Amino acid sequence: MKKAFTLVELLIVIALIAILSVAVLATINPIEQTNKARDASFKNDAAEVLNAYERYYASQNGYPWNLTGGTFPSTFVGAFDSTAPEFGVVMSAGGTGSVLITTSELKSAFQSKAPFGSTVLDSDHMYVYHSNANNNYVCFTPKANANRTGSVGPTLKCLSGVGIDAVLTDQGGSCVIPTTWTNDIGSSLANLLCVPEGGIQ
Repeated sequence: MKKAFTLVELLIVIALIAILSVAVLATINPIEQTNKARDASFKNDAAEVLNAYERYYASQNGYPWNLTGGTFPSTFVGAFDSTAPEFGVVMSAGGTGSVLITTSELKSAFQSKAPFGSTVLDSDHMYVYHSNANNNYVCFTPKANANRTGSVGPTLKCLSGVGIDAVLTDQGGSCVIPTTWTNDIGSSLANLLCVPEGGIQ
């Protein structure tokens, strides 16, 4: 007489495996983990762009927005989108821009990253902000819930648009984390994570 599992025993084992799998997936939350990895990549890219600005300034005595053929003065205060030539990574239709690439401050492969592609989603834009105190901040919209609230939440910023006289502000007052998350920027939407972190100077 051969011994074997009955159909009922096999179904019980399969059900237990399914329950354990659901419990593990609920704990890991693969979508949140993917979003955290994306945010970490964007944060590293933002830090790399920020360092490239400082190296570029040391060799050129100006930032990309001062030297790309635009009319922005050296005392410019405001912000640029990552798809603008003044950001320093992409080239305009007129052939200006991408100065961080042509001066070898960034590798040319950097242009193929998400914030600089031709079909950039709103949520994948980066922004550079140049302040009154001559400081630069590179910001992006985080996707992971952990980077939208909790200990990171208080460091989120509001940006009042792009171009001259745009203002980046710390969270507080009218600059609050939106109840319904949006990728739009605005003076009351604290939905940007910036490098460096800390208060705006």
